[in-house]
Amino acid sequence: MSITGNLKTMELAELLQWLSQGRKSGTLYINNGKVEKQIFFQEGTIVSSAASDPKEYLGHFLVSHGFIDELTLAKAMEMQEDNKMLLGKILLTIGAISETDLDRMLRLKAEESIYEIFTWTEGEFRFADGDLPDYHMWPLSLSVTAVVLEGHQRVDEWKQIRARIPNSSAVPVATRELRSEEPDPGVEKILALVDDDRTIQEIALQTHSGEFHVCRVLYEQIRAGRLKIVRPRQMKVEAEAAPTPQVTNDDTVDADSLLRIADQHIESREFARAIRHLRAAQNLEPDSNRIKRTVEAAEKRIVLAVRQDGIEMKAVPVLKCDPSALDTLDISPQQGFILTRLNGTYDIQTILKITPVPPLEAQVLFWKLHQAGHIDLEPPKS
Repeated sequence: MSITGNLKTMELAELLQWLSQGRKSGTLYINNGKVEKQIFFQEGTIVSSAASDPKEYLGHFLVSHGFIDELTLAKAMEMQEDNKMLLGKILLTIGAISETDLDRMLRLKAEESIYEIFTWTEGEFRFADGDLPDYHMWPLSLSVTAVVLEGHQRVDEWKQIRARIPNSSAVPVATRELRSEEPDPGVEKILALVDDDRTIQEIALQTHSGEFHVCRVLYEQIRAGRLKIVRPRQMKVEAEAAPTPQVTNDDTVDADSLLRIADQHIESREFARAIRHLRAAQNLEPDSNRIKRTVEAAEKRIVLAVRQDGIEMKAVPVLKCDPSALDTLDISPQQGFILTRLNGTYDIQTILKITPVPPLEAQVLFWKLHQAGHIDLEPPKS
């Protein structure tokens, strides 16, 4: 039996409990228009989760908590391309993490991903009965009751944090020496990036962390009187305003209209806008194979266009300006992240592996930086 709806009409807690009490097995898909999350059930128990947000991928999650660095992540992902093993097993094989720590972090990653959904104000959901991944998942077993209780606490905690940290463009400023009460490499990385100028979003990008995780760490410093939040500033962002959808006579959003607009943006080389319209169209009709094929074809056109302008995977991007002048450039936080990873050796393919931005969007970022004259592209190093 399948079920569909919106979180406005059926709360997440009620939905999870219904699936648990019915001992359902399958996948719950939830999409808020920006991120799609999947919660996997086996006989009413949550056994894993997944998300379309790269920051929730295992590799980036382990970087954010200080278990591996970006170089280890890039090497492990290269190995994954060759042998098709799960990333966790690769990291175990090369000794980058212990089995105990991996099990603990996989459980924490699954929990954190689900807790965030409790803070969503809306989202379309559908449960696909009997639909589970065909690959072997790391064995987890999460109690729905415990998840629901913690989820409600997370909503209350997020409200308290938002009262002191209004948004991701706020700037944390240290008033005393920042310190972690308990040794934690991930927390220490976040605190080390507080320089009275970086925003919450920039710190989150640099540490591969989610906004909630960064805000929670900084909120503890605020409560201890070591930190204050100042001047939320306007930032250039890659994600433009959500596309205004066309509507039909019955006031429903028309995915085909969004696809036509995306096509126009590709023709005018406004690739970021095109991607947003493609994502919006696919979110409207996630089960449509026709829409999926059209979106895939449009994405290939974007890739081909940026490749023709030199954005090849093996090209080595090189910064054209003095690194000390990066702060003066009119760039987005995402572009800033990429520029700080240029070392004259990493090719685009390697940087994409360690960038917590979806691959297509990241290629467009490289294209924009090249078009703006901020980077040169050199042939591969031998």
